[in-house]
Amino acid sequence: MSHPVFLRTLTILVVLIAALPAFGQMEYDTTIIHHDGRVMHVHIKGEDTTVLAWIPEVIVKAPPSFANDEEYRQYMRYRRYASEVLPYAIESIRLYNKYLKETEGMKRGKARRHAKEMQKDAKEEFTDPLKNMSRTQGKILVKMIERHLDTTMYVILRDIRGGFQATKWQTVGRLYGYDLKEGYTPGQDRILDMVLSDFEIRVN
Repeated sequence: MSHPVFLRTLTILVVLIAALPAFGQMEYDTTIIHHDGRVMHVHIKGEDTTVLAWIPEVIVKAPPSFANDEEYRQYMRYRRYASEVLPYAIESIRLYNKYLKETEGMKRGKARRHAKEMQKDAKEEFTDPLKNMSRTQGKILVKMIERHLDTTMYVILRDIRGGFQATKWQTVGRLYGYDLKEGYTPGQDRILDMVLSDFEIRVN
């Protein structure tokens, strides 16, 4: 081997050897698909492999405290009612958001007709469970919805059914002890606040 060729070969070897640690520290993300269909995202840096996972938000709270046994019993009763009405609160919020999205830019009359069509679809599913709810269950359902949407039930009814119907239901509601214009007010009912904070609603 001639001297120039030897030097070139030696230089290439030196460069490759010097680069080995760098290759050993290569850093990249990739995806592994298991035989059972599970997908795992991993981050590889040199010889270290880290699994990348996304988990739902976890909220850590202090245990509730009660002034007496009656407060504890009320809390447990409210929790039971809240778990029963939660599916209806979620579906109501989902339908309201869907209505707002689908009627954006629509004329008022067309939007009202669209609301009636949506109500027909939901009526069969909601009518029997809702008419059998107690007054307290109905209150918790309303407050769940108002708390999540940050608006009053009166405004929700006005958006969907119009001002006349909203006023009508406000009048009827007052006969049963509801003020649909009141909305959810934190601090008004301490036990209710505690229960609603236990049922964080997430609606897509």
